Amino acid sequence: MKPRLGVPSDLEAVTSAVIRTMPLDPQWDYRFPYRHQYPADHYKFTRMLFEYFLDPSFDDWLVMVAEDSLAPGDSISVVSFGVFDISYVNKRRHGPGYKPQDPVTEVENRGGKTRRDANHKHFNEFWKGQIRAYKKYFAPLGPEQMHLQILGTLPEFQRRGHASSICRWAMDHVLRKSLKDMSVMASPMGYNLYTVLGFERVGTFYIQVPGEDERLVLQAMMYKPKIWETKTTEDGDGACVML
Repeated sequence: MKPRLGVPSDLEAVTSAVIRTMPLDPQWDYRFPYRHQYPADHYKFTRMLFEYFLDPSFDDWLVMVAEDSLAPGDSISVVSFGVFDISYVNKRRHGPGYKPQDPVTEVENRGGKTRRDANHKHFNEFWKGQIRAYKKYFAPLGPEQMHLQILGTLPEFQRRGHASSICRWAMDHVLRKSLKDMSVMASPMGYNLYTVLGFERVGTFYIQVPGEDERLVLQAMMYKPKIWETKTTEDGDGACVML
């Protein structure tokens, strides 16, 4: 099935999928090592974050979902999700002074600092580190870009092409909206997928609290659409050709 836009009624399904999927990525253990001791906190704040992502009024962000069933005839449900920063829309509308919405700060302001499932030093360093990496590798291109923040697929539905289909939707979106690129901070799990899809690695960066040995290694990757040109065929019709 083709990906579709996530809507507020998907909140419970997406939250459940995130909680089941994201622990496969090392960054989840780095940020939330106490989630098994405090599952209620983990669910509460994960749900709160995705409530923002799925809220149409929080329009710097867009969620795409893919649905599937394990067997023909079974009911379908959300099995894959992608969260995209599309703040380029509001930057176009309001100009260079526009300040993008920050969902992490919103959650923190609603009590995230008291959550017991997180290592707060790691949590804060992860978010600040991504901001630093974005400014270094992607910001020089300007506002005409979108960013893939989160991508995941339930384990039992992996290798069915769902994550790829969400990425390809976004790659097509970049082309249709005449954006310069789509960026992503890739974990070791996602690096091969993005490489196969045509993303290029532009740098390596590290998430590490000063004085600690534990760290995350992530890859800054970028997809730049190929240029489309209109050429004239012998009968005079325009034809789009990818170069």
